[in-house]
Amino acid sequence: MKDIDKFLRERLNPSQYEAVSTFYGPVLVVAGAGTGKTRVIEYRVLNLVHNGIDPQNILLLTFTRKAARSMLDRAAIHKKECSRVAGGTFHSFGFSVLKRYAHLIGFKSSFSFLDETDSEDAIHRLAVKLGYVSKKRRFPQKQTLKYIISSSINREESIEETVLKEYPHFYEYYQEIEALREAYINYKLDHDLLDYDDLLVYLKLLLKNDSIRETLSERYKFIMVDEYQDTNKIQAEIVYLLGERHKNVMVVGDDAQSIYGFRGAYFKNMFNFVKVFPDAKIIKLEANYRSTQPILDLANSIIEKAKEKYTKVLKAQTQGGQRPILMSFKDPEDEAEWISDKVLELRTNGIDFHQIGILFRSAYLARPLEISLSKRNIPYVLYGGLKFSETAHIKDVISYLKILLNPKDELAWRRVLLLIEGIGTKTAEKLISHLTTSKDWTESVKEFLYGYRYSEQLRQLLKTLLAASAQGLNLSQKIEIILEYYQPILSQRYDDFNRRLGDLDSLRQIAFGYNSFEDLILDLVAIEPPEKAVAEIYTQPQDEKPLTLSTIHSAKGLEWEATFIIGLSEGNLPISYSHGCEDDLEEERRLLYVAITRAKRALFLCFHHEGYRGGIHTFNRLCRFLDDNDVLKKLDLMYFVSEQDLEVPFYEKEDLRKSLLEELK
Repeated sequence: MKDIDKFLRERLNPSQYEAVSTFYGPVLVVAGAGTGKTRVIEYRVLNLVHNGIDPQNILLLTFTRKAARSMLDRAAIHKKECSRVAGGTFHSFGFSVLKRYAHLIGFKSSFSFLDETDSEDAIHRLAVKLGYVSKKRRFPQKQTLKYIISSSINREESIEETVLKEYPHFYEYYQEIEALREAYINYKLDHDLLDYDDLLVYLKLLLKNDSIRETLSERYKFIMVDEYQDTNKIQAEIVYLLGERHKNVMVVGDDAQSIYGFRGAYFKNMFNFVKVFPDAKIIKLEANYRSTQPILDLANSIIEKAKEKYTKVLKAQTQGGQRPILMSFKDPEDEAEWISDKVLELRTNGIDFHQIGILFRSAYLARPLEISLSKRNIPYVLYGGLKFSETAHIKDVISYLKILLNPKDELAWRRVLLLIEGIGTKTAEKLISHLTTSKDWTESVKEFLYGYRYSEQLRQLLKTLLAASAQGLNLSQKIEIILEYYQPILSQRYDDFNRRLGDLDSLRQIAFGYNSFEDLILDLVAIEPPEKAVAEIYTQPQDEKPLTLSTIHSAKGLEWEATFIIGLSEGNLPISYSHGCEDDLEEERRLLYVAITRAKRALFLCFHHEGYRGGIHTFNRLCRFLDDNDVLKKLDLMYFVSEQDLEVPFYEKEDLRKSLLEELK
């Protein structure tokens, strides 16, 4: 390649070119959604190598090895030496450094690495040894303990803060978890072990050594970091230490797409970069190559209200486009039915299933939609959680329903009985043998109601099943009886039970649309396990790629021709627990921005004003980020409610209410 400058100018816009051609000094590239940040990194690597920089002096840090390898491979197409650039994740880079310098930290010999399962097991054994695990009280499970310890490290906050934020029902144990964390740290040091978090912690520690820092700075003279808005505090400090001497550091990110605070990502790293490097050049990428301008107008309007931001205005590079549509429905079932029909309509009009994405804040919001899609044999994949009937807690509840339908269902009985404390596999098999061979299972149960330590719980189960099978109750009433019995089991069995309650609310809501257990169970179990191939699950042709259902967090980096965002009400987005913290609320705003900018040609924002929360029938308000006159001007409004439904306050703004009533008339 003789004329690299001409090559780059032909392929890049002026802002991209500036980023690619700036070699020396600190650079912050604020790359808006769909503005070609990956191309910038790829071509900057190419430009550096072409201009004589040794590939081994370049360090590219990303969040997945695949991302680093993909960018370097594309650069290597133009110049093969680019493949020799050091590229990988923060953790893989940490591992390579620790292999050389671990002895300086105090490791006596070559260390071993603990994966997540190993870490959980080690923490559990230490908790038992310290006397924290007892049948007389409920100490957090090993997965929960590992999460709490890991979160406190990555967020650089105390165990007390983490527990209070994530697991307040375990607050009484925070001091014991603090002691457990210390025991776990000492255990790893004593046995020459490292876990995933240690790779960052010890890398930062090593970089504080002048000699090591100088050596690594001399080796890696040009540092590039992708998705900088997703770095945590430790990762940012690693970047600062590596670039302290030569300052040839380019970070690429978008403050408006910082949505992983729950993983430890620190939004303010984007703003602190220019504090650490006061002479940093800021380059903004605003030319959007993904979406139409009406979609970008909405995204710009929402993020413009952010409290702290790098102001930028996304500009579409394609002409035309329809305005996003705000849809209002009576309840989740109406919403699900309309979306399913609309998906089929879009397919008829040339937008294939795989070009359509349906996004939501929390997986439980998609439960009615899963059933609606399954009824129509529309193939779909779900990202960000298990499918409805594959979640353990819904499987539990379905088992109670199956017993009411068929008392000889051994698998259902086994699952239900093993939920009772004191009943193990052998006892369950003994009970099942009696239950499924007896003419009257209720009589068969009674012989086990006395003299056993599980007798009272078994009595409560029998009472619940008999009550739910009583004549004269509708399906919703029967399910409510089962859920009243099951919810204490849920809270005892799962540390994250609060996150699972939404699925139980969805089940309550779904039950309203059915008259019989048979029809409900048939539709629930029709939602097949996610590990099966789409062709095995559905009756669609094998070459039909599926529709995507995804949480917004799992959708980052993806795009679709047509995008639906559902559940846009207060309590769902922004999620209810964010209301008391401005930083959390601002992240919810950015979450909506990310969802909107996934859409290329068509965008549907969906809201239902009736629902369930905590077993209580609720009336919802529109998401506060949309319930704003400046934002609503960017939308076309469509309503699928009756005038009677509007007796429930829908919008607080009277002028919008009047226009809604006029449209209905």
